[in-house]
Amino acid sequence: MKVGYLGPRGTFTEQAAQIMATGAELIPYHSFWDALDAVENDDLEEAVVPIENSIEGTVNATVDTLIFEVGLYIQELLILPIEQCLLTKRGTSLKDIKTVYSHPHALPQCKSFFREYLPWADTVSVSSTAEGIRTVADSCDMTTAAVGARVGAELYGLDILKKSIQDNNSNFTQFIRVSKNNTEQPGTGKKTTICFSTIDEPGSLYKLLDIFSIFDVNMSKIVSRPMKNKPMEYVFLIDLQTGDNVKDVVDALTMIKRKTSFYKCLGSYNIVDKR
Repeated sequence: MKVGYLGPRGTFTEQAAQIMATGAELIPYHSFWDALDAVENDDLEEAVVPIENSIEGTVNATVDTLIFEVGLYIQELLILPIEQCLLTKRGTSLKDIKTVYSHPHALPQCKSFFREYLPWADTVSVSSTAEGIRTVADSCDMTTAAVGARVGAELYGLDILKKSIQDNNSNFTQFIRVSKNNTEQPGTGKKTTICFSTIDEPGSLYKLLDIFSIFDVNMSKIVSRPMKNKPMEYVFLIDLQTGDNVKDVVDALTMIKRKTSFYKCLGSYNIVDKR
């Protein structure tokens, strides 16, 4: 089976894909859209992409593509702790390091470590954590280091000089595995993700959300995204938790479908929590 993921190789998304698609042929793609579009066009069976980070929030590129551009369904969600590691060439010590490369989001996540252990080192932003790792691996300079995933160290033959150097140990990313397999039917213990838009009149959103209250269905998240080609109109993305109340969830969704101008279910799926 071929499974695409947001590349390049050596990133946390590749690490997630290795967990979610064990034994599959993993193929890196340049963007969220490219990976998801490849599934839509049957070039891949599945794709793995990030959908939310505990610090940065929703990954809008993933969400917008699923809502507006492809007919894919979420099969599974993985919650993966983001463990930033300091990676170097073999033989490099902390006192040798003068320059550290990584993605501009990863470097600030480790500022306390830099202040304590590498206050003299320069930090350089590059396009991805994998690009920083590759820069160090390709260099003959023993004074460089990179911040990134341990899978990157394995791929490029670097040492993990320090593990878990991130300031916030509650940093985790949610990844989804998607395919054309329809997973709309809610199931016990699963999360269901839907999106819809409402008519533009006072109280319309409140009336819809009240349906979940009437059927005692728990909403764990609600976010809004701008409607494509319709300025000032929005689509609401909602996560629902299903326990042993599957019938209530089904009945609530039936009511929602009847009262919305746009409705789409992105899937009902299990959660794998690695925290």
